[in-house]
Amino acid sequence: MSKRGPGRPPAFDRTAVLDTVMRMFWRHGYTAVSMPDVCAATGLSTSSLYNSFGTKLDLFVAALARYHDTVLEAFMLGPMARGEQGLDDVEAFLDRLGSTLDATVARGCLAVNTIAEFRDPPPSVAEHTARYRQLLRMSLRAALGRAAELGQIPPDSVDARTEALVPMVLAYNLLTAAQAPTQERRELLSTARGLARH
Repeated sequence: MSKRGPGRPPAFDRTAVLDTVMRMFWRHGYTAVSMPDVCAATGLSTSSLYNSFGTKLDLFVAALARYHDTVLEAFMLGPMARGEQGLDDVEAFLDRLGSTLDATVARGCLAVNTIAEFRDPPPSVAEHTARYRQLLRMSLRAALGRAAELGQIPPDSVDARTEALVPMVLAYNLLTAAQAPTQERRELLSTARGLARH
């Protein structure tokens, strides 16, 4: 009798499924997305989803991790953390935030939306929202620290500017997800830009 090989890999693209699910949670939130919704969007059965990802909460946590890697690290915050231009890196980040101002459907930030949705988050969710806040703070501090090295701002103002900008970024994302008036969000971004530079 021949030995049985390892189990067959899932006959679907796990990354593509996670990207689809991430966009669903990003647009609608955790509570509003049901497993039947996920099945319909991905073409997978409930059993396939559970066997591959676990519970709905497990799937959500995997989507948060995917968001962190592909949106926050690769696009939104990572470039600011790794940049070399100081205040221009902060400005470019705020420009990326502002790119949603005229969007027909603006979703804000999945991590910030999750903070707003979960009043008492499970530990696995709290870990990811804390990871987001840490990355945001670190990225701003890194860019502002370079600005200080370049002589663009006083060195002793880096921490104060960072701690003032973090809640402004959170507030901007919350206002975006809430479809707040464009002018209100534009003024908040303008205030953030002024705080960073002066």
